[in-house]
Amino acid sequence: MSVPPRRSAAARRRSGRAIEIWLIALLVALVATVQIRSQAEVEKSLVGTDTTTLAFLLDDLHRANDALSAETADLQQRKAALRSGGSSAADQELAAEATRLRAIEGLIPVHGPGIVMVVDASGLQALDLQDAVNNLAAAGAEAISVNDHRVAIGVPIQQTPSGVTIDGALVLPPWTILVIGDANRLAATADLMTQQMRGDRRVRQATYRVEADVEIQAVMTQRPFVYANPS
Repeated sequence: MSVPPRRSAAARRRSGRAIEIWLIALLVALVATVQIRSQAEVEKSLVGTDTTTLAFLLDDLHRANDALSAETADLQQRKAALRSGGSSAADQELAAEATRLRAIEGLIPVHGPGIVMVVDASGLQALDLQDAVNNLAAAGAEAISVNDHRVAIGVPIQQTPSGVTIDGALVLPPWTILVIGDANRLAATADLMTQQMRGDRRVRQATYRVEADVEIQAVMTQRPFVYANPS
């Protein structure tokens, strides 16, 4: 009785690279599809919009399209690199992507250009902090921390009898908000935010400054999936 030969290590590596290339090609197609459909939906929603709002919406749309185009080009370059490179190139690419995802999830310290905002006020609620975080995220923030507590997708900002909490940790004023991202976009948003805050009677101080290298050392504890299982 003959035993079928085992697949060689080289064959397994070629198979693994083929799967990686197929996944990246699928992601490129998905990004392009999302871009086309998103633009069509936005155009439908613009009917009857006033000119000022329309100008802001179009500016946001152009930024989003530029970002998607850049992401598509980056994915195409990765796909080409994986096709031409060996297993080491694929390993490096996967390691870089894993690091990027860990930074997005707030699991590792990060640094880069951005702003530092300080808000000193009494009586501000969790909703006020959540609004500030949402505005900064919409302005392209890639990493945010408040009083040395990392804020990322899924981190709860809640109101308690003792004050505002981030993931269960109390954050008393003044709030020092560190933000990493496009410094120009963040500064423009922070300028509007601080002007609005200064008109609030609860706010004693609202300032921001641009820094070439903002360091965020705060990290989150990785949470295991409870309900989502691979299918």
